[in-house]
Amino acid sequence: MSNKFTILFAVILVCGLISFISTNGTDRFFGKKTVENITYKMPAQWDGNISTKQFRLLEVSLKDDSDFSLVLFSNIQGTAEQNIDRWISQFQINDKNNIVVKNDSLKEKTISTVELYGTYEVPNMINRNAPRELKNNYGLLGGVIEFKNSIYFVKAVGNSQIIKNNVLSFNEFIYSISLK
Repeated sequence: MSNKFTILFAVILVCGLISFISTNGTDRFFGKKTVENITYKMPAQWDGNISTKQFRLLEVSLKDDSDFSLVLFSNIQGTAEQNIDRWISQFQINDKNNIVVKNDSLKEKTISTVELYGTYEVPNMINRNAPRELKNNYGLLGGVIEFKNSIYFVKAVGNSQIIKNNVLSFNEFIYSISLK
């Protein structure tokens, strides 16, 4: 009798799992979230919100309100190299050898990243003639995820130490991005 109960329980469990996956897909099963036509896995210490601003898909901060902000963009102009160069130009850096740029070609996507530290010149997209706002001891993590027919940009800026503490989470995040 106990063998029949065990088999029945296993069948019900498998049917429930199949039903969950068919209803929700595997992304939810694996903890992935969706924005527009991509999925991603949000690190536990991050708090993300879908953005209503043009070109921005997602705006992320740390749950403890530390000096860190991350934006996921789509449909902005330029190549990976052009955007990384633009991000680098937003920093006053004492030693250019401390800029780390990496490229990784995967089966379905190419990922380019940059990590740097220095004085951040906050871009003012509304009034380019406004006085520059400078933030000392700042860092940047940038990533460009290129798929066959689409490209996504991820830029995180904040206090240098907080950026350093979030390098692994940043990399996990950008490598988790995939097309639906």
